Parts: sequence; C-alpha cells; structure tokens
Amino acid sequence: MINLIDTHFHLDFYKNHKEIYNDINKLHQYTLCMTNSPEVYEECQKLYFNTKYLKFALGFNPKSNNSKESFQMFINRFKGAMYIGEVGLDFSRQYKNVINEQIRYFDKIVEMCSSTNKVLSVHTKNAEDKIIEIVKKHKPKKCIIHWFTGNEEQLKELIDLGCYFSINANMIFQNNTKLYLIPKDKLLIESDGPFTKVHGKKYEPKFLKEQYEIISNFFGEENLREIVYKNFKTILTLE
Repeated sequence: MINLIDTHFHLDFYKNHKEIYNDINKLHQYTLCMTNSPEVYEECQKLYFNTKYLKFALGFNPKSNNSKESFQMFINRFKGAMYIGEVGLDFSRQYKNVINEQIRYFDKIVEMCSSTNKVLSVHTKNAEDKIIEIVKKHKPKKCIIHWFTGNEEQLKELIDLGCYFSINANMIFQNNTKLYLIPKDKLLIESDGPFTKVHGKKYEPKFLKEQYEIISNFFGEENLREIVYKNFKTILTLE
C-alpha cells in the first residue's frame, strides 16, 4: 500500500499539536508542516523531531508581520532547512501597504531556492502575475503552488513554467473547473489543515484519506494515490 502524502499542513495552529504530531506518525502519512516565520520554525524544531513521516518547512508567510530582522533569521536558517514554506505574496487589501517588501523578500527566497534546488510551497493570493514574473526570472525546479485561486491564463503560465500544484478538497467544492487543466504529473495533495473542512469537520490527519477520495472523484482518477506518490518522489529527486 502506497502511503498518503500531505504537502501543505500547519501543525502549530492546532491546540492539541502533540496529539496531531503523534497521529501523523502513527498513520504513516508523509506530511510537510509549513511555518509562517523562522521564529515559528525554530520553536517547532525545539518541540519536535523531524521524522520519516513528518518534516518542518522554513516559512516566511506574506500575511505574517515579518521584519528585516526576521528575514535575516530566515536567511540564517535557510541552509539547514530541507523544505521552504509557506512563502509567497498576498496582495489582498489589508496587505497593500507592504507589497514592495513582500516582493523583495519573495524574489530573494525564490532566487535562493533555485540556486540550491530546494522544494518551496508558494502562497499566491491576488498576486499571481507577480508570482509568475518572479518564477520565470529564477526558474526554480521544485515550486509547488499552494491553493491556486487565479484565472485560467495564469494557471496555464504556471504550468508552462513547470510548477506543481497542491490541491485540497475545499478547492474542489468551490466548483473550480480550471483545475482540470493541471497535468496529472504536476498534481499533489494538500490538506492546509486546520484551515479546511472535510464533511463539515475541521481537518485532522485521519481525514486525509477522504481528501484523496474527494479529489480522486473530481478528476475521475482511480490511481490518484499512486500518481501523487510518484509526483512527490519526482520533485524530491529533480536535479
């Protein structure tokens, strides 16, 4: 039986994070735990070990109050991090006053990931065109677009740039028909827990199987588990 994979999950947002940590390992579900800042990443590393099934990603989320000092900490921790995320851009109204800083930080992060060939998970809210511009500039080989909400043309551009896409069940329920455009060899599964629901319940790792079933039905793909496993293995081994 091929193990399930969750490429975007937030352990630190669960009050019962220790229980959730143990559940992921008991379920043998490969899980990338995003963090929103290097400070949170460091705290998670102090509390928990990276295991065979659970890895922490070094993040610099555009929605967090990230300072120059925090970004320097990100740079200092970058070399030792296996995965990078959550990073990206968010041009929603409440973040308009820090757009220039967001762009400067994200451009540097993508440049660093490209030169070191690291996996990164990217937040793209209302900033798809700028994301495309920066990805086109640096050409990272291991770029995962998390919860894409842009238009069809932008999706096609990101596909042409070789990006992968992590899909969750909530995206399916939004009648997101453009997701059919994603090539099967670029498809990954995320939960974005705890910010999603499965059958009306806040996401927990025990619901990952249901996420797969919902997404499998949407794409009409019985072998989704095998496809996602192969894609994740490919992205890890890209040179």
